[in-house]
Amino acid sequence: MYTKLIKNTKYLIVFSISLLRFFFPIITKIHIQNYNSKQSSLVDFFLEINEKNIYIFFSLISKNLIYNYEQLINISCIDNINLQKHSMMNSDRFSLVYLINSINTTSRLLILISFSLNTIITSISSIYKASTWLEREVYDLFGIYFYEHKDLRRILTDYGFKGFPLRKDFPLTGYVELRFNEELKSVKYSRVKLIQEYRYFKFNSSWKSLAHQIKA
Repeated sequence: MYTKLIKNTKYLIVFSISLLRFFFPIITKIHIQNYNSKQSSLVDFFLEINEKNIYIFFSLISKNLIYNYEQLINISCIDNINLQKHSMMNSDRFSLVYLINSINTTSRLLILISFSLNTIITSISSIYKASTWLEREVYDLFGIYFYEHKDLRRILTDYGFKGFPLRKDFPLTGYVELRFNEELKSVKYSRVKLIQEYRYFKFNSSWKSLAHQIKA
């Protein structure tokens, strides 16, 4: 009886998710993926939405009795600067992927949001408490500002850290390095200095010198 109820709710979710695009213009793309196994069948939804009215959309899918996606699993960010069309234009520089789970129906919802560099994203920390830490991590590593976040601080790097490490335009060596100063007996920041001597290579083959020794 319980399994039949879950299947019926899944079909209802599939139908209602398909209708969301017509009622909510913020949804641009919808893709439905079914995973059938011996024990149960899973239904995943891939939605691509606009960055506007994000709070209304997440409020609907979390508090509505039909959807009831009450668990936020992860928020990941993608830097699209290496794509050719994004390097020419500043639009769609970043993409946010929200992974939300429904415990009752074992259904997952993946939401993709693409936006430009200076776009401010509305925080969903008041809807999902788990996003409080996840949004701080995205802000710390990518520099994306979340509006109405109550405690938007760096979480992995230092408070005085300059730049955002996971952006693809951030240098691999960084700008500063951390060392322990023996004279001051404390940790000190210093600018990264690359010694040019390590950049010169000798391309002489060691096998040639060995051949000359054998002939001699």
